[in-house]
Amino acid sequence: MMTNERAKKKYEAVQTFLRSKIESGVIVPGEKLPSESELMAQFGISRNAVRQAINELIKERLVESRQGIGTFCVKRTQGTSMLIAMVAFRISSYIFPRLVSACNQSIQRDGYTLLLNESLYNVAKERSVLLDLRKRNVDGIVITPVLEGSKQYNADLLNEFEAEGIPVVLLDGEYPDYAFTSIVIDEVAAGRKAAEYLWERGHRDIGMIYSSNYRPKVLRRDGVLGFLSSVGACIRDEWLVGIHGQISSLETYGQIRALLAQKKQLPSAVICSSDDEALMFMRQAQRHKIRIPEDVSLIAFDNSDMARYSSPRLTTLDHPSEYMGELAGKLILDRIYHPDVKSRTRTVIDTNVISRDSVCSLNFSVGAHNS
Repeated sequence: MMTNERAKKKYEAVQTFLRSKIESGVIVPGEKLPSESELMAQFGISRNAVRQAINELIKERLVESRQGIGTFCVKRTQGTSMLIAMVAFRISSYIFPRLVSACNQSIQRDGYTLLLNESLYNVAKERSVLLDLRKRNVDGIVITPVLEGSKQYNADLLNEFEAEGIPVVLLDGEYPDYAFTSIVIDEVAAGRKAAEYLWERGHRDIGMIYSSNYRPKVLRRDGVLGFLSSVGACIRDEWLVGIHGQISSLETYGQIRALLAQKKQLPSAVICSSDDEALMFMRQAQRHKIRIPEDVSLIAFDNSDMARYSSPRLTTLDHPSEYMGELAGKLILDRIYHPDVKSRTRTVIDTNVISRDSVCSLNFSVGAHNS
């Protein structure tokens, strides 16, 4: 009995020592604790006793053990909710499930819960969600912002969150006049790659369908036009279709039908600024007896699950959703743990074409890699 009590006192001494260092702020969130060997030497106890002390602190949610790295402080300041809000256009469809899952896994390791919200790409809905989050006492916000044209809707609210000490990370978009931590794809470069991919396969008559009310897709258009200009080409006005509003709207259907109605003067290839648009184009093309890719080749962006299973399988540019979600989780935690750091990071990610079956080669000189 005495032996058990003596062993208990030994690990409790380590536990009490480390807890006091954490609660007094000597050891701060994200900081690595002394190693097992250092604690063994300092307290003159066994490795098992040190590990028991660490396990007790883990149960108290003061520290976490990272395999092969060490033990780290995860103590939060009093009054935190352990909630991080994610605001996305959609939660359960398109590329968003992968993004949400990766972000959730990233923050769960530190004991946080992801609070999911949909904006449905609607400015008023997004504002309503953000106003509601002010009442929820969230510790941070990860958001895919609604970006219509050059307007900066709701950036003021996000700026207020930052001023109140609630960090914000932007995904897939940014506000030119506000400095937020952001993770974006090089959309202009992506657009250039899509156009270059078609050009290398002999396509000279190229059209494009893009969402004119979403800035990243406008940047994709700019990349397409930039590449064509660099090779002395352009898109005919009737082949450049700017969609404003929901992809599934009657107006959008009408715009795509109008393009396909030019059956004798169709471009040999069409670039769509998202897989959603490309799949709608496929459906409409089928109704007009236009074959993909025999009559019109098709390339898009985002590599959604639908692109993998469409018929024909859609050639598209990848969207690193899992990487972006995981990185967003790491960045928001870093901002929470280090509130005094004023600098904001901007991460720009490159993307590549995933060749499938919806583009044919007119000059037959370029092989395609299917995936």
